[in-house]
Amino acid sequence: MILYPFKTQFLKTNLTRNQVSAQLIQETFLSDADYKKSNEQTISFFGEVSDQDFTLETITQEKPLVNFCTGEIRGSENEIYILLQLGAWQHRRIFLLFALLILACLTFLTNHLVLYKALYPQTLAAWILLGTFIALLTTLITKAKKFHQHTQPTIDHFCTLWQAQAISKDEVPLIFQ
Repeated sequence: MILYPFKTQFLKTNLTRNQVSAQLIQETFLSDADYKKSNEQTISFFGEVSDQDFTLETITQEKPLVNFCTGEIRGSENEIYILLQLGAWQHRRIFLLFALLILACLTFLTNHLVLYKALYPQTLAAWILLGTFIALLTTLITKAKKFHQHTQPTIDHFCTLWQAQAISKDEVPLIFQ
């Protein structure tokens, strides 16, 4: 879906769990640690990282990365599968709220136009509703467009970081899905 700003991707790497989390920690400003930035480190994310999962928000402007990344590190020993979930917003419920508000504005605006038998709004409230509809739709389209432009560079960034390859869900053993 073009306006749906979320994607799930599986990555496979030959690194261990600890190596995967250690490499991610090198690029993350941890929210739960006494972190001091040195000049030679490039920090791309803010969030929480463990050897089981991670939740990250992108803070860099130099790389085209999506806004939010969450993931689970699955697998054993040197066969690690990473479930990477990318999103323009941290939660899908924000997208759902936008979609429902757009639908509500469109419904009330259509009802108003049918009631007045007009091609454009006839009252101030209807004009405000039209403005709200346009603003919400523009925001959603802009976020989705930016997300889709940054999805592949983000996957490539994590593949490079972990020497991983992107795989489909069918290639992941059932026990790690």
